[in-house]
Amino acid sequence: MKMDNEIEGFWNQNPVGSNFVEYQSGKAFYEDYDRFRYRTEGHILDELDQIDFSDKSVLEIGLGQGADSMQIIKRGAIYYGIDLTEESVKRLKERFALYELPYKEVRKANAQTIPYGDNFFDIVYSHGVIHHSPEIKKIVSEIHRVLKPGGKAIIMLYHKNSFNYYISIGLLRRTGLILLLIFPFLVKLVSKLTSESVERINGHRKNFKSLGWKYFTMKEFLHKSTDGPDNIYSSVWNSNTSSKLFKEFDNIKFKIHFLNERHLLGVQKILSNGMKNKLARMYGWHLWIFAEKKLKFEFIGDSG
Repeated sequence: MKMDNEIEGFWNQNPVGSNFVEYQSGKAFYEDYDRFRYRTEGHILDELDQIDFSDKSVLEIGLGQGADSMQIIKRGAIYYGIDLTEESVKRLKERFALYELPYKEVRKANAQTIPYGDNFFDIVYSHGVIHHSPEIKKIVSEIHRVLKPGGKAIIMLYHKNSFNYYISIGLLRRTGLILLLIFPFLVKLVSKLTSESVERINGHRKNFKSLGWKYFTMKEFLHKSTDGPDNIYSSVWNSNTSSKLFKEFDNIKFKIHFLNERHLLGVQKILSNGMKNKLARMYGWHLWIFAEKKLKFEFIGDSG
């Protein structure tokens, strides 16, 4: 319960994307945010285009700034949304009012206990959210419960077998921060090497003072290197571990996306678009999981 409260507090203060586009009430903010999101993660729109949302009851877990929510509604969904934080719920309702978008319900709720009945939704969608809970198994079980038989779960989790996990987080950021302990005047160089802001680097320094060398173990460092040094919890997954996570489901499929060019140290300038796309499909940071709830079949015995 304490960690749940800490996670809620962090995301309430730091809605996703707020470090890239500063929030201001009004349409201009949402337009700026959407341009940023789909310029850097354009594959999201491509994936949404391949999903039949029309007249489907859809639950989104984790609302962020409501960019994907709006896209889902525009594609014909009967929309429901839940988020752990009041702030994202407030922003989503503001966005929907500004754009006059229809929806069924948006509410604050913990996905560990989804506040809807069994077999309620055709689709559950969640992009980059549930890996921030240590109770992810419980959340996936809840997703299974609220889906109708044959219903689809579309979930993005951080990808362990990625450039970002092994090179950016595991090597460059840890090396850069250790370098700063020896040469503290190299802040700007380390900022460029790690693609971390000076503010975030100072946050890492503060964490090191509290935890010591334990901070540089991947078990500890991962949490603080995905969404800022104050982030409470994150986990990473691959096709094997996520198959076990979604073991109650059927027809599990995977796609990998998003090789963040900020982390490539300029190498992206000499790579063709085709090569970058190929690397993204192999070593991207976003693991999309597509899974279906098994259909129930009733067998009627021969009465003769």
